[in-house]
Amino acid sequence: MTPGQPGPVTRAERIDALDTTRGVAVLGILLMNIWSFAGPQAIYDYPVAAADWGGAPLQTWAVMHTLFEGSQRALFSLLFGAGMLLMVNRLDEQGIPGGSGRIYYRRLGFLLLFGLFDLFVLLWPADILFVYGLCGLLLYPLRRRSVRTLLLLAMLVFALQATLRYMDWQHKQQLQAEYVATQLAGEPAAGAAPERLAEWAAVEARARPDLNSPKIQESIRVQSSGNLREFLVSQWQTSFILLLVVGIKSLLLDSLGAMLVGMALLRAGVLTLRAPARVYVLLLVVGYGIGLPLAAWETSALILQDFDPLLKARNLLHYDLRRIAVGLGHLSSLLLLCRAFPGGWLAQRLAAVGRMALSNYLGQSLLCGLLFGSIGMGLYGQFTGYYLYGLVLLIWAAQIAFSNAWLAHFRYGPCEWLWRSLTYSARQPLRLN
Repeated sequence: MTPGQPGPVTRAERIDALDTTRGVAVLGILLMNIWSFAGPQAIYDYPVAAADWGGAPLQTWAVMHTLFEGSQRALFSLLFGAGMLLMVNRLDEQGIPGGSGRIYYRRLGFLLLFGLFDLFVLLWPADILFVYGLCGLLLYPLRRRSVRTLLLLAMLVFALQATLRYMDWQHKQQLQAEYVATQLAGEPAAGAAPERLAEWAAVEARARPDLNSPKIQESIRVQSSGNLREFLVSQWQTSFILLLVVGIKSLLLDSLGAMLVGMALLRAGVLTLRAPARVYVLLLVVGYGIGLPLAAWETSALILQDFDPLLKARNLLHYDLRRIAVGLGHLSSLLLLCRAFPGGWLAQRLAAVGRMALSNYLGQSLLCGLLFGSIGMGLYGQFTGYYLYGLVLLIWAAQIAFSNAWLAHFRYGPCEWLWRSLTYSARQPLRLN
């Protein structure tokens, strides 16, 4: 590649530790997503209700919630922020005419399209790619900021998120107080309008859903055996609602904060293995030391208080602290292994998955859609708890095998090749020479 001619990163320029970590992250995100692929969200929100479904859903939920809830998404987001900064740094070094911004924003524009494809074609309502594209729009102006500045900005983002969650917690406390006062008095308390009483009833219903309710049973029927029109309409509606209510309202700040942390860690040399070993040990000890006890306390408290909706809202106040801390513990563990066993067999197998992260992420949507949806095997609502993780292992094995077999013949994964060709407005070579 000559100066002034931009192009994607070559195999020789790749950072193996980053690829390996990214591979673990994209596989690991299925640990949590599998619940939503396989059945109604109500099962994960209130696993007690599915106690007679088999697979020990409550016990399995407790393990997953403690070790992985939010932390896998944090790791994935962190690596995305680092990857975008790495790309910009490389383009700046190439001296691109007009600067790197043109290519950067074009890349993000196509990522947004991939997200819409996942949402409305592959029919995965909990897609994260569209949100990542939106967050990425804010990262480019911060590309030259120091480690200290990036971490401070991340703290501000998390503080804003916590403030919004505190306001929601306070609102729910007030709703409950009005509801309880009304129940005791036998008539609406002062200021307790009927719609506010109904709002609290809805909060309680969402916190402790009844899986036998007509609404949830109809959802299971449509997802598992509904006709094509029913299935498509249901998925499109869910995708649109989740994009607006969860994606933009909640996951935007959630993802942005983690991306800023990832940019800071890249700038500090942590993600490229240039930091001293004691830094990784410190991140591991502090991350797990803070995150795991906090996660275990949250999990046990929810079970003991029967998933009380106010407790759920209160736990969100320190949710980001917990998930980022556990995520950093996972990250440092992986990087220590990469330092100890550079070029190891397993690390290389996982690195191939990381080099095809986009293809594998979208591939999970495709595979799980075929497994659980009515357009495939229709297994939706039939598995939960630890039964789900037999399927997860099968999907992992398939993606590891496919990634390594594909990259033995091609330079990029299929979606990565398309993304790069669109980004650089030129068809990229695909086959290895």
